[in-house]
Amino acid sequence: MKYCPKCGNRLDANAKYCDKCGTDVSNVNKKPNRPAPISQIKKPASVSVSNQLSAKRSRIRRNCLIVAACVVLLAAGGVVFFTLQSENASNSLPFVTHNKSEKMAEKIGYSPNKKMSSKNMAGFTIAYAHMHFQDDPDWDEVFDKAENGDLNIASYPEYTFGDYDVKAPAGGIVYVVSPDIGYVVSDVDHPNKAQVTFVNSQKGAEKPVYFHTLAQKVASGAQKNDVQSYSKNVVVSDHDDSTKDSSTDTKQNSVDSKSLSWNDTKEEKLADFMDDFGNKMDQDYVEYTGDEPLKTIAGEKYPNIFDDEDFELIGNNKKINIGWDPELKKDYDYHVVSIFNSDGDGGEEHITYLFCIHDNQPIALVDQTTNGNAIKVKETANQDVRKGFAKIATSSDDD
Repeated sequence: MKYCPKCGNRLDANAKYCDKCGTDVSNVNKKPNRPAPISQIKKPASVSVSNQLSAKRSRIRRNCLIVAACVVLLAAGGVVFFTLQSENASNSLPFVTHNKSEKMAEKIGYSPNKKMSSKNMAGFTIAYAHMHFQDDPDWDEVFDKAENGDLNIASYPEYTFGDYDVKAPAGGIVYVVSPDIGYVVSDVDHPNKAQVTFVNSQKGAEKPVYFHTLAQKVASGAQKNDVQSYSKNVVVSDHDDSTKDSSTDTKQNSVDSKSLSWNDTKEEKLADFMDDFGNKMDQDYVEYTGDEPLKTIAGEKYPNIFDDEDFELIGNNKKINIGWDPELKKDYDYHVVSIFNSDGDGGEEHITYLFCIHDNQPIALVDQTTNGNAIKVKETANQDVRKGFAKIATSSDDD
């Protein structure tokens, strides 16, 4: 086999002329498998080779990316797996502790599968508060009273702590430890489902904690030995005056050693106090002097209204026996000895304080009723008014 020296055309061995370009090839010697000149290589062949190389590089690059992605995914999967394993490992201890704590809690009075008494729940709750509110002076006073058997906790469907109106959910109760602090149990019949929310008149509501968690933390803490003592000493009473037992009366502001009285001197002191209080609260209080009826912006006329309308305590919606009686001689449950009213700027807004003696105890009721068939009253949550009236009412007649 030979090739044309001019165009590179492959020729027969005996050819004398190139059958493509006509060049004389009689003197061209036969050469084995001579490749065509590079200049004559067809471009499509070149492109095909380039594409093959590019495709090969692409496959290599793609495979590398796939490998890298797999490595990343495997690494990420390892992190997730490690995290889950770590969490499971860390959670395994709490689960063991949980079982121990629950058993310990049951030993000191926690009954997860049946209703607990309000006293037992109070014991756990106060013990938990002792751990949780270590630097709170209000709770410090509560702890002292609980230890001394001098703590009375009232229960209501709803209550106002300062500026915070608190209403218990269905099946729950608001427990008032003092006018400024308390707690709500969301389900008193099912401790294992109940949540406890602590309330403060200054700060509002804390984040709820499940009662079973609360009980277990107490059982694992330093206060576990105090639970039964608190449960035994504390008095938890429903704020239902028709069934109130004298043996469960609160000892706060207690003056059982003598009967209270009311006179002009105490009325003058209370008038001075309400002037100062009104200035502090930017409110203008008007006193009922016994001459003309004291009329509120809502249309109420005191003391006439005691005979004309029914009065109910907010929370239990039960009528109360209340009337004007500064001499404390009539047959009322609530003897009103003084009345002060401050009207608001709009609508029927008013704050009417009814200062009473009830069961030989000073109590300041507040009326803010604007409509309805009965006058709704409740014990004021304002600590200044409560303490101010109690101090004046319990003072000596000669002071």
